[in-house]
Amino acid sequence: MNWIAFVNLALGLLSYSSPAVASPSPLRTRSTQLTHRPETTTVNATGGTYEAYKPGYLAGTWEVFKRGEYVTLKGTGYIRVRWEVEYWKGVGPIYEPTFDGISGTFLFVAGGGGYQMSDTPQGCPQGTGCKNFTGSNEYGYSYPWDGYNPWHNMYYYLDGEVTITNHEAGGLYNVGVQAYSYDNILSDINTAPTSSGNLIKYGYSYDPAEGSCPCSA
Repeated sequence: MNWIAFVNLALGLLSYSSPAVASPSPLRTRSTQLTHRPETTTVNATGGTYEAYKPGYLAGTWEVFKRGEYVTLKGTGYIRVRWEVEYWKGVGPIYEPTFDGISGTFLFVAGGGGYQMSDTPQGCPQGTGCKNFTGSNEYGYSYPWDGYNPWHNMYYYLDGEVTITNHEAGGLYNVGVQAYSYDNILSDINTAPTSSGNLIKYGYSYDPAEGSCPCSA
């Protein structure tokens, strides 16, 4: 190769530039939000006939398992009420818990845990052939007397005081109640569905308005 050819080749290499790479599209902003309300005072029980948590129980700090059992809560923050329809011990109409003695602000803000009671399980809690989370072939089915369809995890915001009371009769159920953080709620309702287990769908935000997740802060 002569000197002129070598110089031309070098200049060509120096002037070469790689083709432009398209930048990735920005992530789409999620339209559903979950309002972050003040969490200034730990929510605690001030009274009740609840049971304390034990290994093997439904997750919760204050277990409201039987008709007439209740817990009174006071504080400023979030709480989780976890549901379990105990159809293997008794089926019939479900009379859901009441929220009474409310002072201040008490709001239902989100539903999570991967499913609502009307969803079809990917694995029966007990028995076989479950059409939803309220029964099975062997035990029969419970049913909400008023069409109530709770999420596995029901989330509420409290700024004041409230009393939660179990009213089961016929269709037996358990609820486990505990203080919860906004960040943990957001993590739950944004958990993606899976093809096994009972993570069937994203959660929902109801504060400030109803909308399906994924949800933003």
